[in-house]
Amino acid sequence: MNITIVNFKGGVGKSMIAHQLISGFGFNGYEIDPYGSLSDRLPERVIRVDIHQKSIEEPQQETIFDFGGFDDIKLDQAITYSDLIVIPFIPTLETIQGTVDTLVRVASANKPILMVPNMSQKENDINDAKFVFEETLGFEIEMFPIPMSVALQTAINENCAVGELSKQGGIKAYAYKKSSKIIDDLHNKIREYENC
Repeated sequence: MNITIVNFKGGVGKSMIAHQLISGFGFNGYEIDPYGSLSDRLPERVIRVDIHQKSIEEPQQETIFDFGGFDDIKLDQAITYSDLIVIPFIPTLETIQGTVDTLVRVASANKPILMVPNMSQKENDINDAKFVFEETLGFEIEMFPIPMSVALQTAINENCAVGELSKQGGIKAYAYKKSSKIIDDLHNKIREYENC
């Protein structure tokens, strides 16, 4: 299974989700982001794709395409190779327009789309965003919210899967286990789109 993770708006959690799927579930990665650090953090699993490169090869193993906050000629190729498009976003007014631009850009590919409201705190904000997205596209979109979590940021800082941290004891174990379950659930949700 291959997944394209994209949003033209930066700082919405694309690389965090890619990192957790790659480090926790054995995906490989293509990093199409000149400012990204995923290939530095996981050099044995992630290939950095040069911004000037015109094409990407079809992967032979399960792969995550992690796109930076810009449109790129390689996006169409990645989507063609992918079973699912994941669009993380922060459910605030400031990020909705960039997310709508991304949705409009990728919707014509007729691939399944999973929206991931990241760092979500208020259900009303998620519902408002869902309404805007569905009004724009004219069809329903599935949402998988990820609540605000220091544990996920810690996992990135320590360059490991949050599931690894959840196996440690101590006072933070509960937060790690809770975040680990969210990432497990996200992975299971993604797998529902396999071979669709």
